[in-house]
Amino acid sequence: MLAPPIVAVLSGLSVVTSVVLTGCAANEGATGGAGECDDGAGSAGFAEVLARSAPTADYAWYPETVTSALPSVRYVDGAGEAHASELAAVGRFTGWEPGEPAYPNLQEIDLTFEVGEVIDSLGDLTMLEGGTVTVHVSIDGCADDGRVAEELLALDDVVLLMNHVGPEPWPPPEWVVVFEDAFLGDVHDDGTLTWPVAEAIVANNPADAHPEADADTLDELRDAATEERTVDVSVE
Repeated sequence: MLAPPIVAVLSGLSVVTSVVLTGCAANEGATGGAGECDDGAGSAGFAEVLARSAPTADYAWYPETVTSALPSVRYVDGAGEAHASELAAVGRFTGWEPGEPAYPNLQEIDLTFEVGEVIDSLGDLTMLEGGTVTVHVSIDGCADDGRVAEELLALDDVVLLMNHVGPEPWPPPEWVVVFEDAFLGDVHDDGTLTWPVAEAIVANNPADAHPEADADTLDELRDAATEERTVDVSVE
């Protein structure tokens, strides 16, 4: 069954999503935190740090692929519908500052994200192009938040699948990357995509929920965004 839906109204458009610890859809029971610090926690790369929350998450449903988490894909059961994300955008991180974590054993990095292109969205969010939004990233309290932030800033273009959080002015200024930051793609100079957090989840434990990378280029992701799809997640 779908996690209980929360209805968010974006500029008159009703959007049904499920919101959890960091704002991502369809999570039931995420507790956050990585427990006691281990020797490698402070030196782990950004992808490994962001992947650490995956084993703590118990999702009612999880997009099997990257493209199935696009906003144009609807998840339905007898109780209603939900979307894995509200916005898919290409851009780059340009700055950061420490944020206010939701739990004592977490840290939060508040990143400034410059939006270059809106690939897909619930409602028209193209007015974000050329502007900036804040992307909240929760990380293990044992990690070096400054080094993780600097590694993210060192990336060139990235593609993020996100949900909005916080107050609801139009357009929403605050966002999170869905499903514990798993849907973060690294855009290379030739237009190819890699998904470093998903790859780190697999490296840690292949049994953990993670998206299969079925979009290897930006063009493939753009093409997928033009196809509205419905996924039935009803439990018999």
